[in-house]
Amino acid sequence: MRTTQIAIILFSGLFLTALVTPDVRAQGRSSAPSALTTAGGPPVKAAKKEKGALLKKVLPPGLQSGINSVSGLVTDSTGRLAAPSLSELTSETMPDLGLKVKQLKKRKDEFKEALREAKQKRMARTDYEGIGITRMFNKIGSGDRTIEEEFYVLKEYRKPSTFVRDFYWYDEQGNRVTNAVPKDREQSEILILHGPYKRYANGTLTDEGFYYLGAKDGRWEKYDQNFMLLDKSRWHRGFPADARIAYYDSSHTKIKEVIPVEYGKIRGTYMAFHENGRLAEEGKFENGVKIGRWTEYHPNTTRQFRRKLTQYARDQWEEGFEPYVISEWDEKGKMTYERPKEKTVVEEADDN
Repeated sequence: MRTTQIAIILFSGLFLTALVTPDVRAQGRSSAPSALTTAGGPPVKAAKKEKGALLKKVLPPGLQSGINSVSGLVTDSTGRLAAPSLSELTSETMPDLGLKVKQLKKRKDEFKEALREAKQKRMARTDYEGIGITRMFNKIGSGDRTIEEEFYVLKEYRKPSTFVRDFYWYDEQGNRVTNAVPKDREQSEILILHGPYKRYANGTLTDEGFYYLGAKDGRWEKYDQNFMLLDKSRWHRGFPADARIAYYDSSHTKIKEVIPVEYGKIRGTYMAFHENGRLAEEGKFENGVKIGRWTEYHPNTTRQFRRKLTQYARDQWEEGFEPYVISEWDEKGKMTYERPKEKTVVEEADDN
């Protein structure tokens, strides 16, 4: 019986020895653990080395190189094998797919933006704000006094807004861009400015901006002969971009008044309108103070006449000035009041 037990034990030992892989047995015979020490820490034991070798066999090659790159973190303070974190394994070996996706998306967005700008440039030659335009050139003077203009006009006539006071068009007879009131504002022969505008003095750009149905629109800039910016302004279809506009109706089609605002202050031309669209009053503000002459109008539908002309101070600094009425008219244009001219005393110069 005892002999049988001894035979069974020997047979079991031989069987277990056969299951161990040659690599593991070879590693078990290694006697140089000092070559795998951590920085300043205790040497790694042979058993820990075997575990490290088995871990490397299980992990794919990419993560194995990650372990090699962080070999100083594989063991803990006691010399026991410690599994590295995911960030340590992927910091140098695995690509940042999120970053590449962001870069690809950025390139696509840039490409789309470039296409959009190219399309706008192509359309700018024949279209502005969805309205067909025609490119034109104008030249005035010669030599050092040469003035050149590059602008666009409507292909087909459209009636400008009745609320816009400064209305620009090209006068073919006078060979000039003007805002003078034409004899018949609605006649189809009038070439109304619409689109980009540039003005050159002796080859140097001095003014540029945009028009919308004859009214200033968008950003306008003025330069000197050295192309230094002198002035800039922003417009929205004939009105200062920051202007406060009140309407008679909720659909915002009938303007009641336009209060000019520049850099947060009331400054510029003020306009009020009758409900029928006719101008009711206009004048200028300077830092919230009325200045110069203000004119009121009757709401005539056929031919509009002035109602009252009032004089205010020349500028905001003139103190103690009392506004006064210069003239008044009835609805038919007949003057009903005129302020008497002040008598002036002219003193003769003393000959002595």
